[in-house]
Amino acid sequence: MRKKLLLVIVLGLILTLSACSNISQEDYNTLISEKNDLESEVDILSDEKSALQNELDSKMVSYKDQTVEAYQYTHGGYVGQVVIVVEDGVLDVEINEAFMPHTLAEVTLSTLSAPTDWNESNTLVIGYVSYALYISYNDAVFKALQTEAGLLVYSAVDETGALKTGSRDIKNLDMDIIKSEANMKAYYDELNTGGFKLLKSFGDTSPIVVSENLYKDGNSNYWQASEGNFGWQANIDTIEAFLEENGAAFDTLAFTTVLTTLNGVEDTYWQVADMVTGATNSSFQEYFLLAQTAFGKLETEVK
Repeated sequence: MRKKLLLVIVLGLILTLSACSNISQEDYNTLISEKNDLESEVDILSDEKSALQNELDSKMVSYKDQTVEAYQYTHGGYVGQVVIVVEDGVLDVEINEAFMPHTLAEVTLSTLSAPTDWNESNTLVIGYVSYALYISYNDAVFKALQTEAGLLVYSAVDETGALKTGSRDIKNLDMDIIKSEANMKAYYDELNTGGFKLLKSFGDTSPIVVSENLYKDGNSNYWQASEGNFGWQANIDTIEAFLEENGAAFDTLAFTTVLTTLNGVEDTYWQVADMVTGATNSSFQEYFLLAQTAFGKLETEVK
């Protein structure tokens, strides 16, 4: 405030002196220079005030300690999940994808040199891939069928093994799972608790619980990093770090790609607004949009 007052006094003095015929050009120039310096300081103080106000505003509203989840069909064949955990105002974002029944039910036919539980009588072969003929999901039994288009579907059967035909009976398990967010969450719950099983025969009392390679996260069998690409895990880790640092409040129009070099690696990276994320995966936007859904569920509080 004192500097602003001084600026007013100086300006007044300049006007007064400029009216006097005996002021030298040198004194006049000095006063003009001081005026310009003071105006510059006022601008700096104004910017500092705005920055402090923004910092104060950011501290007035924060996220409560909580856990939220969001689900959607991703990458043309998976159940995507974003979990955000907030603890003491710090966000932890985790992105994952679950393999669907048509992938988890793949089996290897038995041979003399490598015997398994699977043969022509308890599998359905489509192309070069074999699938368990019967599976159990959420304590219901489903049978593998091949559609006219050559696709695999698992359809619900009754206690005799006959296909269920009621309007509410599941005719395609994969499609039923991705029908709603509630169904997709239930799918994760079942996978996490051993609710997906392969039956060696109809009525099998000791089915095989599928408990490995259910997800992409930490899966050494899925798209590993190699020369020229980062792989699934590194891309997802990068997206998670970006979201934890910057949040997800960006318009999708802000998503672009840019050819640049990061950490010595030239590639086409995803950019959000003016920030290069470091991710290169083709489904970046799908994961980001799912994260936006999760962020939208977070509850805030005033400190």
